[in-house]
Amino acid sequence: MNRRASKSAKKEPPPKLTPRRRGQGDIEPTTPKSYTLPYYVILELRQLAREYGSQGRALQVGSEILTRMRRPPTVDRPDPDTLMRMTYKLPPRTIRVIDELAQTQYEDAGQAIAASLKTLKMKKIE
Repeated sequence: MNRRASKSAKKEPPPKLTPRRRGQGDIEPTTPKSYTLPYYVILELRQLAREYGSQGRALQVGSEILTRMRRPPTVDRPDPDTLMRMTYKLPPRTIRVIDELAQTQYEDAGQAIAASLKTLKMKKIE
């Protein structure tokens, strides 16, 4: 190729990226989502949050493990008197996973969350 031809060829500028703010990660922003949960599940989630850094992260890890299990754990029906409404800030994928589990394997989202916490406490996961 001729030297003059290579110099005269116009280069396209690289695509512009939006600047990232300090502390901003690569994951999607969190979305607040409310669930009706038994009181004991709320307490378990708070205890597991110490290990995982936050309640939302514990829910995220537990629900992802639960979707990959061959035999998911069974969860008893909660007592209607112990149900409470709680809001958690979760990534959109975690919300979708919990909703999918509630529709396919469990009766509602509260049971799916209880099962995901049960998987986090398991010693051996099959």
